[in-house]
Amino acid sequence: MKRSSIKKISPFLLGAIISSGQVMATGYTHLLSGYENVMGRDTVKSDTATLVINGTGASGVFKVSGKDLPSALPIQITVSAGFSLSQMSIPAGSKDTPVTVTLTSTKNNTDGLIVLRSGDTRSYIKVKGVGTALPQKDLSKNAAYHGGDATEFVKTGKDGFKPSNKGYTVEFKAKMDENGEFAPYAVNNEGIGFKGYVTPSEMGLYNSERKSGFPNPVTSVDGGLSKFYNDDGNDHIFRYAVTPDNRLYIYRDGIPVDSVRTIDYGTQPDFATANGDPKENLLKNSGFEGEYDTKYDNHMAVAIEGWNILIGDRYNSEQYILPKEIDNNQDFNNHILEMRRYMWADGWSAAEISQVVDVAPNETYSLSALVKGGIKEKEGTTLGKMKIREMQDNSLGKSVDITSNDWQTYSLDYTTSANCKQLMVTFYLERDKWGAHISPMDIDNVKLTGKSRIYSPKVGFENNGTKVGYFAYDDSGAYAPATNPQISVIVGK
Repeated sequence: MKRSSIKKISPFLLGAIISSGQVMATGYTHLLSGYENVMGRDTVKSDTATLVINGTGASGVFKVSGKDLPSALPIQITVSAGFSLSQMSIPAGSKDTPVTVTLTSTKNNTDGLIVLRSGDTRSYIKVKGVGTALPQKDLSKNAAYHGGDATEFVKTGKDGFKPSNKGYTVEFKAKMDENGEFAPYAVNNEGIGFKGYVTPSEMGLYNSERKSGFPNPVTSVDGGLSKFYNDDGNDHIFRYAVTPDNRLYIYRDGIPVDSVRTIDYGTQPDFATANGDPKENLLKNSGFEGEYDTKYDNHMAVAIEGWNILIGDRYNSEQYILPKEIDNNQDFNNHILEMRRYMWADGWSAAEISQVVDVAPNETYSLSALVKGGIKEKEGTTLGKMKIREMQDNSLGKSVDITSNDWQTYSLDYTTSANCKQLMVTFYLERDKWGAHISPMDIDNVKLTGKSRIYSPKVGFENNGTKVGYFAYDDSGAYAPATNPQISVIVGK
């Protein structure tokens, strides 16, 4: 998006005084006189006021006043993912109206932006959140399964597994042999959960029925293989902590392995237990306003909340979350997904960004999205598609071609088969030869309408040839291990 497409505005038309705890910053924030996006990064002037919130669940306050606003339009307020607002709209003539911002994220650091808007008048506040570390707790003495070689184990809500709104934690001790595999799982009544897997050399999570592995942070160094050595003859302890903001923290022998968003991974086909009511939109982060993680010097998105990127390799495809003005209701505070082919390679596969959704069999679902691009420029060949595919039978599905470089709404209806439990919604950009000029494919406002599914809490494991020391869970919250292994060294006397 070119900077010239954004009109400059005069300062001090909208004011905000900010405070965090007992600290009050005097004066009004400076308005952003220009807006810039650099390969997916939203940037504001360095002197824009910053509200710092220390601690997950903690809050800060800013006060809003309008001055000389050109109309009676209310002041609309939005904030980045990881934060919540006490109110998102206040009357245009308000003076010193307090608005509370709460940090909901458990991440160590969450950077965001508060946008205040009345018509074409805007003001900005940077917001920075410092998450609270997970409390420590020993689960080994309260095992639900006391050890052995059982092939499966499960506890349901009827058995007392009732995850609280503070999250839940699963832990097990196991000794792996060269052929064993252990798969712990848990899900709450909102369908938030995971299924992991541990093999002699791997750890990872299932994305629906597909595996997605983690690199070992200890062996992910120069010359390392990033593998796990779980079959070294020793017992190892594995922990999975699900937080209230649906983040999963994974540990091995007390050492953090990774943290991910659970909603980036499709649930298991058997997590849903019954049909629910029809919903206007079954998709997560359908407008791409949620979290995303970037990598490389071009700040390419390598993880997008709710969505799976098939190949996160910049030489195959590139994807960005970009601010984009579509109309006056969706201005540059609105974000889109943009998919691009890397020009100087034909790539390893089509670029695919997808989301798995639990659905009911023999039901009709409607998919729509605002899309443009994905066209080979000289020949006019259409390379972009919007697709639905059944997870239980990949041969079943439907697609629609993206045929214009201008924004258009594309839609399709699909009736699931008798054995269908999940659909995969995919945005697809086909590869072409080296040096091909392919217009970026832009996507926004994705919607899947149809019958929802209902979930029942359960926790347990599937075991194939692994000796289990114990399996434990705590449904009262998300906890870090009670120990944090370290080697202390004193050099000299």
